[in-house]
Amino acid sequence: MAVFYWALRALLSHWRRHPVQFFSVLTGLWLATALLTGVQALNSQARDGYARASQLIGGEPQASLSAPDGAGFPQAVFAELRRAGWPVSPVVQGRVVLKGDEEQRLQLMGIEPVSLPGSGSVAGQRLSQAQILAFFEAPGRTWIAAQTLQALGLQEGEQPLTVNGQRLPPLQAQPDMAPGMLLTDIGFAQPLLDMHGRLSRLLLDNAFAARHPVPPAGLQLKQGDDNSLSRLTESFHLNLDALGFLSFVVGLFIVHAAIGLALEQRRGLLRTLRACGVSARLLILSLGVELGFLALLGGVLGVASGYLLASLLLPDVAASLRGLYGAEVAGQLSLSPWWWLAGLGLSLLGALLAGASSLWRAARLPLLALANAQAWHEAHGRW
Repeated sequence: MAVFYWALRALLSHWRRHPVQFFSVLTGLWLATALLTGVQALNSQARDGYARASQLIGGEPQASLSAPDGAGFPQAVFAELRRAGWPVSPVVQGRVVLKGDEEQRLQLMGIEPVSLPGSGSVAGQRLSQAQILAFFEAPGRTWIAAQTLQALGLQEGEQPLTVNGQRLPPLQAQPDMAPGMLLTDIGFAQPLLDMHGRLSRLLLDNAFAARHPVPPAGLQLKQGDDNSLSRLTESFHLNLDALGFLSFVVGLFIVHAAIGLALEQRRGLLRTLRACGVSARLLILSLGVELGFLALLGGVLGVASGYLLASLLLPDVAASLRGLYGAEVAGQLSLSPWWWLAGLGLSLLGALLAGASSLWRAARLPLLALANAQAWHEAHGRW
């Protein structure tokens, strides 16, 4: 253990004499980790919002019937299809703007809880009889995500006004609600959206839709997968992933060059340590621990910077997704501990990839060759 300590201390002394190299390695790992983890945080936040939105009704994307032009259609169609044996459930959906928050547009969805397809769950939970009655009976309920409620500066039980002077049913926060979404009974939603006697679409059980692929006249059938935002936004997030990985690779090239230069300049030190009895295995272990320490330091800085970068870019990314695809993304980051651990893991993996060839060359270099000023290149000309 004493030999390992002194060998590691001798190797670390190089960075004190060459601070520019130290900051080159640290900055490379820092930037590589920060940019990649920042992009992954943005994509993770957006995809979580898509999953919540697609699983809002029945726990999975549901098939639907809608007008070919996307406009509303008469509510009488719902009654006709129910009498014809189609297990449809009515939905109205549109944007609302609250008074005092004109810059934030929210999606208001009105449903009929009794006729929902699939498992009948809403926002990840089966509605109890009391919850169904609370939806139906005045003043009703408006389900909202806790993050959205906080972003609006409102409290549970409040009934905010829309810009057209109508009041929403009392707000109630739900943990699995999609961001930017308001959910209430269709009877309360139709007046708020000025859709009296009209519907936006009819939800349909996926199994029934698969058995009846031909929609009724005047309507078009969309299967559950066709309604998935993940498919619509796949190219957008692929471009972000490519940008993040490209930045990661560029940072690793900086680290690779700095580590190679540092080992080249420490040929004499390596020779001295080997001559003093330090085994090649212990020497490589010391170099690996040194590299791991730099990777952890760069990883901590990179993950923290990546989180800050994602926080700054999230409002703009959310606005782009909303404008291009109509997708709602929470304006505040909510990341699991696994994201932080994955960021540190990326830094360690990057350091290993950047320094592996230099460590391999140092391990294979003969002891006597270390004394030769050109030994490094002569012994490894094939590299």
